[in-house]
Amino acid sequence: MKIDAIFALTLFAFHYSGEVDNEYDRLMDNWTDVSYLRKYAKDNAIENINQFVKDRLNDAEQIQDVLEEITTNNQPLEFYFRTLFDTESGIKILSLQKGKIENNGIRVYAIKIDANCFVITGGAIKMSQAMQDHPDSNNELAKIKAAKEYLQENSIFDIDSFYELINELQ
Repeated sequence: MKIDAIFALTLFAFHYSGEVDNEYDRLMDNWTDVSYLRKYAKDNAIENINQFVKDRLNDAEQIQDVLEEITTNNQPLEFYFRTLFDTESGIKILSLQKGKIENNGIRVYAIKIDANCFVITGGAIKMSQAMQDHPDSNNELAKIKAAKEYLQENSIFDIDSFYELINELQ
């Protein structure tokens, strides 16, 4: 497993063993691939496939634009990421996060390492209210929990220990 820098030294993504790309690149490739989206819509019994594809393409572009704008303007990534569960609102270290834009049907999941430092663990097309209610988002919930456990096992507790881990993984 590796951790790749995505934008500046504030946003990173896990690059899981056996995968060609890191999670951010893998997700964006899928979410901007019309064939992938059409198959996903069919597999999930979406009635209006063309609208679904159009909406997800727009959602992916919006996420890319927002993240690029935030990092280019040196704004905190907390403008995009929110706590995944309300029970984690007071937790500072390694809290589970989701990227959320109003009326956007895609979620990017990350772990907050420290103020303005996040590592993406995966993402999903939002198909249900609760993550546990759809196989894809439930899988992402398992991935984010496993990623948090990995970081804890490697004694990650702030941005400095995180950067040390990244250097060791290179």
